[in-house]
Amino acid sequence: MNESYSRDLTAPGQQRAIRDLLQSLFVAELLQPSRPLWLLSAWISDIEVLDNSAYQFAALCPDWPANRIPLSSVLRTLVARGGEVIVILRDVTHNQLFAQKLRDIAAAYPDRLRWRLAPDLHEKGIVGDDFMIHGSMNLTHSGITMNDEHVVYRTESAAVAERRLQLTERWKGLLQSSDSG
Repeated sequence: MNESYSRDLTAPGQQRAIRDLLQSLFVAELLQPSRPLWLLSAWISDIEVLDNSAYQFAALCPDWPANRIPLSSVLRTLVARGGEVIVILRDVTHNQLFAQKLRDIAAAYPDRLRWRLAPDLHEKGIVGDDFMIHGSMNLTHSGITMNDEHVVYRTESAAVAERRLQLTERWKGLLQSSDSG
């Protein structure tokens, strides 16, 4: 049975719920990767997405320290395990540090990480095989902890499938898998 679920979250009041949701989704991706996992963010930073301070995720990656794990480490682990990731980010100075991390990951896993710097991107979201998050939140520290943001988490299979199709159609032929971005 395919149940659908939807939840609206608003930060900063529900910042803990948003952080917990992101952590849960990235853990689920590490256990069973989407094909592909889409990340779209006009502004993106190497935010801490997993709290491994008590080594609670040692089974997922024994090499991770007892600390908060940044997004780039999670993405690298995900593609190292055969997952596929597509990242779309705005072509702005703020994103250049994260874009360099994407270049480094893509150099090691060119068939599993594709990405694009888009000059006018304003969209934000994460889309997996069976979920999507969309709303006003950028994947930055301020976006997930301080700013007045609204995000919607949905698992309705028809809506998720339609969104995945939209993204595939919009970005086909425009993604880099090397340092050409």
